[in-house]
Amino acid sequence: MSGPELRHHSGTLERGLAVLEHVGARQEISTNAIATQLGLSRSAVYRIVNTLKELQFLEADRVTGRVRLGARLVELGVQAMSATDLHKAAPQFLAALAARSGETIFLAVPDGDAMSYVGKDRGTNTVIPHCQLGTRRPQHATSLGKAWLAALPPTERVERVTRMRLDRLTPNTIVDRAQLLDELDRTSRRGWAIDNIENEPDVGCVAAAIRDRTGRPVAAVSIAGPAARVLLRIAELGPMVAEAAGTLSRRLGHLPAAG
Repeated sequence: MSGPELRHHSGTLERGLAVLEHVGARQEISTNAIATQLGLSRSAVYRIVNTLKELQFLEADRVTGRVRLGARLVELGVQAMSATDLHKAAPQFLAALAARSGETIFLAVPDGDAMSYVGKDRGTNTVIPHCQLGTRRPQHATSLGKAWLAALPPTERVERVTRMRLDRLTPNTIVDRAQLLDELDRTSRRGWAIDNIENEPDVGCVAAAIRDRTGRPVAAVSIAGPAARVLLRIAELGPMVAEAAGTLSRRLGHLPAAG
């Protein structure tokens, strides 16, 4: 919701929801920046932010003071997901994939230009990446995001990449649009995506998209772990995660095209 819209819908509830949406889109932001960007008075935004912190919808970084979404919102998000077929079906598949691969398994759903992590399981060799449920990571820098993007119709894929912000998170992050689209084409043909230390230092991942009964990608599942180990196992783990994603997709009603 923009500044003019907020001034029109000036109720406390509308402003509070706008603040939450604004913080969620930026992951961490100062209260002063929220006021400036939403066109609201600092005093009003400070009152709203303090109330949301008291209710645990927001939390503040102890060092920078910047606010981010709080634990209560994560709880609500997980509760919302619990009513979906995906959330009900996924745990057994994540556990089986963790046992088979020995690595950490993540389930994520699209959230704007990011992927939001909604499920996790651990294998016997787990060295857990710093990623908790509710975490959002940019699609262009993760195997989860690239798997989901690659499963979109080509025209929509190009449209999304064209308007997407491509921030560099590691030296390996793909920030050139043409290069990213080439990588997504390869991912689409291969059936699974690779995170070659593009999101976190020393972490490698492979992922595949999960489709619903219409064939639309609705989520992605990844195998993650130390890059020195996971990236040496790509030939094994790539087909493994693709197989698991395909099985879960069929559980959601997706019937792959014959041929």
